[in-house]
Amino acid sequence: MNLSRAAASAAIVAAAVVTATACTSSGQPTPRTGTPSAPASAVVLSPPEIRPGYRQIASGGPRHGAWDLGPVQLTKGISWVNVNCVADTDAGRITLVVDTVGEFTVDCPSTEARINVNQLDLAEGRKGRFHIETTDNVRWIASIQVPK
Repeated sequence: MNLSRAAASAAIVAAAVVTATACTSSGQPTPRTGTPSAPASAVVLSPPEIRPGYRQIASGGPRHGAWDLGPVQLTKGISWVNVNCVADTDAGRITLVVDTVGEFTVDCPSTEARINVNQLDLAEGRKGRFHIETTDNVRWIASIQVPK
């Protein structure tokens, strides 16, 4: 008797699944309504804006995956480390590293460009290398800006 109930339950679930596929009387699938999200490849990544009174000393992108942007000379005072990113699939992460100074990790969604601005306030100037650590599914544009 329990087997019979299980079989009946399975038949009801199967009927519900078949009904949920919603076909027209011609057997063609019913068109979906609503607006699908734009694929990440369609998301435009704009370069970070250069702040008034600052100049860009390193930049890279748009590109996918890890990359070394080379040596940088940071000056005393406030500098800006900027990244705009988007993941092609799911969500991604990107880490901006300035050797001898620090690093920043940013989540990159797959539905829109993430704009991230990080402020450094250095007591003295420093040299370092600027590089990006991420996976190949993350597209990014990055820059470092220092006072003029």
